Amino acid sequence: MKKQRGQMLVEFALLLPLFLLLLFGIMYCGFMYGDYLTLNNMARSAAREAVITIPASGDDTELLAYDALEDRYRETIEDAHMTTNLYTFKDIQIDNTGTSPANGAPPDSIHVRIDTVLNKQYAFVNLLTGLGFLRAIVSIIICMMRMVRLQTRKVL
Repeated sequence: MKKQRGQMLVEFALLLPLFLLLLFGIMYCGFMYGDYLTLNNMARSAAREAVITIPASGDDTELLAYDALEDRYRETIEDAHMTTNLYTFKDIQIDNTGTSPANGAPPDSIHVRIDTVLNKQYAFVNLLTGLGFLRAIVSIIICMMRMVRLQTRKVL
């Protein structure tokens, strides 16, 4: 009976990091998907606003209108903190595809591109990209083994 208490503690020490990794991984994926949806909706909104408010004239006034729209959406994304800290916002670009687009888009359609970079300073990303994950598992196992030794000494 006494040995089984130590066995359960060791099993707990081995499974806890994997369970936490799974739990935080699910949360991380949820945050990433939420950011993806937010940025996708921002791009859709910018394209819709560009189509409705900016006439396709092909001159400098159209480009200036696109630049003003880009600036407004850039400020909205940066200042309103539309996303979590998983991604760092780089730029937004709004273009008219022209009369003969190369990518198969319809003529005179709007192309919106939002560029982001994965923030490697985020705790979970930092844990997975470096050896931090292995160190965390080893340190938890060592700590639990010390606790088992202390409990067995008390029993003996």
